Amino acid sequence: MSSLKFDGACHSLQLIDQQGNLVGDWVAYNNVDISAKLRFIPNGTYSFIDTQRPYPHKPDPNGPYGSYGILRFNVPHHAGIGVHSGRSASKRLPGPQHPTMGCIRTSDQAMHAISELIAEDPLTSIQINNNSDYRSIQATALFSTTTMKGLAWA
Repeated sequence: MSSLKFDGACHSLQLIDQQGNLVGDWVAYNNVDISAKLRFIPNGTYSFIDTQRPYPHKPDPNGPYGSYGILRFNVPHHAGIGVHSGRSASKRLPGPQHPTMGCIRTSDQAMHAISELIAEDPLTSIQINNNSDYRSIQATALFSTTTMKGLAWA
């Protein structure tokens, strides 16, 4: 069974296969929009809801969930939190740095590789390390000072 590791300080998302081999390492952020109820994903290990394929959304590299949908995992009291891509052409903080409503955002390249592996090697868990409200607040402040208010982010 494969797993993911997210490091909030290094802004990295790693994919580990069932043999414990590092399959990929990509840029990822847990930059959270100021209007989200979840300020950041607390450190810990969470089980996946979507273990063999992402939950589908309209494929669009600039859309809220990117080209591959979302891999949801169980964060207590916060349904719908997961890993996804999207907003690749945003004018402010494009791609992985673009704020979400609590999720981890990475690249379409990462989501493609993860989707390919988990079709054969189901995803079990994600380990969150070195993540904090401080990092989320920094990203949100940077974003909100450079964009118009009232826009929705996914």
